[in-house]
Amino acid sequence: MNNLSPKDDSDIVVNAFAIALAGISPAFHIKERPDGSFLVFELAAPSARFFELLDGVNDSLPDENMFKNRVSISARPQKPTNVLTIPETAILQQELSASLTVDRNTFGSDFLARYTPSVTSLEKEIVVPTNHIVYGRRGSGKSSLLAYSMHHLRLSRSPFCWVAMQAYAARSDRQAIASVLSEIFSEAAQYAASPTELHSLADELLALGESDDEEVVANKLNRMVPRMRKTLAAVSGAKSFTVFLDDIHVLDYALQPELLSFIYSLARGNKTYIKVSGIEQLTNLWAGDIKRGMEPPHDIQILMLDHNLTSPDQSRSHIKSILDKHAVYCGLPNIDYLANQDYIDRLVLSAAAVPRDALSLFSKSISRSVLKSQKSISITSLNAAASEAIEEKLKDVRKDAFSTSEGTVAHQLQIVKRFCAENKKNAFLVKIDNANDTYNGVQKLVALRFVHVLHQGITPHKAGERYFALMLDYGFYIGIRAARSMELIPDTPRQLAAKELRTLPILPS
Repeated sequence: MNNLSPKDDSDIVVNAFAIALAGISPAFHIKERPDGSFLVFELAAPSARFFELLDGVNDSLPDENMFKNRVSISARPQKPTNVLTIPETAILQQELSASLTVDRNTFGSDFLARYTPSVTSLEKEIVVPTNHIVYGRRGSGKSSLLAYSMHHLRLSRSPFCWVAMQAYAARSDRQAIASVLSEIFSEAAQYAASPTELHSLADELLALGESDDEEVVANKLNRMVPRMRKTLAAVSGAKSFTVFLDDIHVLDYALQPELLSFIYSLARGNKTYIKVSGIEQLTNLWAGDIKRGMEPPHDIQILMLDHNLTSPDQSRSHIKSILDKHAVYCGLPNIDYLANQDYIDRLVLSAAAVPRDALSLFSKSISRSVLKSQKSISITSLNAAASEAIEEKLKDVRKDAFSTSEGTVAHQLQIVKRFCAENKKNAFLVKIDNANDTYNGVQKLVALRFVHVLHQGITPHKAGERYFALMLDYGFYIGIRAARSMELIPDTPRQLAAKELRTLPILPS
């Protein structure tokens, strides 16, 4: 017999559904019908996953609960005046936060269903059994593209290993190579019919990784190559074995080609492939003077994931499609339910087409708009969030620029900021010259997302002299750093005309 009141029974259902939704309770109402009461949850655009979650809640209810088999979900009868305080928006913020850091475990088995293809459809290439380096700035989707390949291997039950290189950040010692190899053999062991030798090698390499004598480690590693190669062949039998190295750029610049050389010596001709991600300006694939590493394109193929703002229309569509997919997952029809087109335009420019920056700024814009009691997400809140994001980018310098003096980066940034302030434009040209310190310094700023590429090669004056067109990050001139006299270029995500580019000031070398 049920001694609980209808409210008690409904509370049980609502609380159970909230637990399934990570603590967020959707709106609901109780509908009276001739055959009894029904508990109906409301979402702006209910998707299949919400019905599946509610089915699970219903199955767990005791038979005496009056709402057992009397629960459902319906679309909201009308759009609320304040869309920022509805549960669907709170669910979206949670999801955006969870998606900011992607690794092998992100979204679990739902990864492929929730994945948004890259702007240039690199997915068809990354799944090919060959060696790849994926280049892009922080947050551009490098890890996601590697994970896309990894999940396809998982579905086909092909062997692979994933090494998060962040664990070896700033390491310059050969012991780090031994430790990475230990990870590879340890993961490979799970695919072998007889894993004993693989486990033995993993343990031996792990011990080398903790040795204090770097010279002994280097010599031992060289002698172990034939044995490691032979042992790895036991894994790459009927199906090839794939090694993923995520964010190789955090390793010491000089050590990167050494690590790649060791892994490649085991992989080449051994049905083993290497897929790497890194920031181009901080990655060193090949040390030509000592012939170590992997030399593109015959050893490893380059996939350029990040095109900055050189394809603004495509970048806008890409970021909107990512936001739309998250919105639908969270019970919204699309992202337009929360943000208008002017906001999306400014978001693309503020994030400089970097997907992760766009997701972060969007979430922070919601929080700021709610604090100001606004009923919809505002460009003002976005501007403030973009301005604050500059501080986070400065912290990223310490994570990524291990081979670059932090002081050098700061000095080059000050030069660019001062130049833009003097010319009252946030866009400028810099001559393409790999032997020039200014050009190389600006390239570091591009890698660290302080400066963004608008055009990769223009000849404004003299034939044969090519220039990059660049934009200083919006965050330096909007929000708390607002500069009314500064002309922001471009003002919308659009391709700048050649005549506009030629009028931009040239940064002195």
